[in-house]
Amino acid sequence: MRDRIRYVILGGVMLGLASLSAFAQDTLTLEQSIKLALKQNLEVQQSQIRTQNQAINLRQAKNNLLPDLNARLGHSFEVGRAIDPETNQYLNNVTNRYGNQSVSSSVVLFDGLRMFHDITQQAYAYRATQLDEQYAKEQIALNVTRAYIQALAARDVVAQADSLAAVMRRQVERSTLLFNQGASNPGDYYDLKGQYASDLNNLNEARNQYNEALVSLFQLINLPFNAETKLASFQELPLATTDTLTDEQLYQTAADRLGILKAAENWKKQAQFGLKAARSSYFPSLSMGAGLSSSYIHGNGAYVDQVRDRIGQNLGFTLSIPILNRFQVRNNVARAKLDLLDAENNAQTRRNELQQAASQALFNLDAAKERYKNLMDQVENYAESFRIAEVRFNAGAINSVDYLFAKNKLDNATANLVIARYQWHLRQRIVEYYHGELVLPKTD
Repeated sequence: MRDRIRYVILGGVMLGLASLSAFAQDTLTLEQSIKLALKQNLEVQQSQIRTQNQAINLRQAKNNLLPDLNARLGHSFEVGRAIDPETNQYLNNVTNRYGNQSVSSSVVLFDGLRMFHDITQQAYAYRATQLDEQYAKEQIALNVTRAYIQALAARDVVAQADSLAAVMRRQVERSTLLFNQGASNPGDYYDLKGQYASDLNNLNEARNQYNEALVSLFQLINLPFNAETKLASFQELPLATTDTLTDEQLYQTAADRLGILKAAENWKKQAQFGLKAARSSYFPSLSMGAGLSSSYIHGNGAYVDQVRDRIGQNLGFTLSIPILNRFQVRNNVARAKLDLLDAENNAQTRRNELQQAASQALFNLDAAKERYKNLMDQVENYAESFRIAEVRFNAGAINSVDYLFAKNKLDNATANLVIARYQWHLRQRIVEYYHGELVLPKTD
């Protein structure tokens, strides 16, 4: 008997865990949404591709310092008049087969430090693309947070609209009984029915807006849409952790911790060394080359013996002095200067935009808090006003116009309160983003 009870309890626990697991799979949290977006979003993937591509550019810039090494093999057939490879004399009516092979290598000794500038340039570009990738992830995380909160707000608006429609449905049912008994004013009765139809339309519109908000969230995550997905709720009010921040403090923190300004600064340094690399082409370049070569003639002995006996060695230096090359260097330098100016302007623009956005974020947060508190008072007052109007309407002391006027005021204030609470959540998260508190979850 005890074993049976133990098995029943164990089975119940297992079923409960299975149900909890299934529910967890159907419920999407904000952290899970951000994690999925960082893994699936196309903009993030494209930023990762750009970073990998720039890593290859940096590796190639370093490899350019290495000497090259090339081998060459040739074999020729000549019929008729030809030059004897050994005597260098013309021969008539001959058929020759001969070949040659060589190995050569060259290395640049000096090129005005162009390659070293290019390495530094590519290093800054690689760091800039890494920071651009970080910034892309930060933006996706912020956008997902915004979409998730908007979906939560739309979901709660649906619940509120459904509750309001239910209240009106009960009032219509009560009024219908009175109307059928001849104890209700026809005008009031039809007013209530019209309001109920309006509430049903509002409910349908709220459901449509929730569906659109959920689709927008799935678009950012870049996964197939699932209308059955549930969203994990937030606490009633956000925890304010940045109340004492000033505009300047928030801007400085954002500049230090976010990737947007650091990426712009690295792109500016990349352009500076791009200009230095372009100017390096004004200087002469010196290179050194060395090689081995040999040949053979068909019919003059064994192939290996001929190759060994005819080995030639060479070592040479080449000094290239630019004099006039159709002004290519000058034009390249001019383009590099424009690239640097563009990078400087972009860095300054990003600084201004970040400072403005940080200030606006704090202002919006304060406004959202104040709006929520005012709406709390408004809902409390309108709820009492509607309670009185409902009692008086049921007692026949007022008509449907006054009753519906009080109801609509409460309905609008309640819907605004739902939206204001999530607006406060969103504004708080945006400030946390600029304060560097929006931690990106690690992807698998």
